[in-house]
Amino acid sequence: MKIYIATRLGNAAGHNALRDELLRRGHSITYDWTVHGSVQKDGPARIAEVALREIGGILDADLVVVLLPGGRGTHAELGIAVGLMKPILLVGEPEAFRENGVECAFYYAPTVRRLEIGFRSSAEDVAEAVDRLDS
Repeated sequence: MKIYIATRLGNAAGHNALRDELLRRGHSITYDWTVHGSVQKDGPARIAEVALREIGGILDADLVVVLLPGGRGTHAELGIAVGLMKPILLVGEPEAFRENGVECAFYYAPTVRRLEIGFRSSAEDVAEAVDRLDS
């Protein structure tokens, strides 16, 4: 399965652990933004280029995995995937689904599957959930 992983920049390690496990299981990653990290200081042309590559990664994906908590970019990617009616696996600790006791309505979009996991969960646990979706 072709997968795009969205999460905040500060969770690149979580992204990479999941990426490596998914690759080990035979999946592919449509775009790996962690190879360059933040491009905020690289100027508008580079930022626009990366935005297009990330959108392309979502367009090419069979599944978008969103690791919470996310930032602005993560939620923009979630919005693109929701708008495209892509299957989405939303993953996070229970409190990550609520901010000040309020949940995002798009966390309940028709193509979203929620995986509330504990802080001791691993990339293997998430990859197993992906495999269950793929079967």
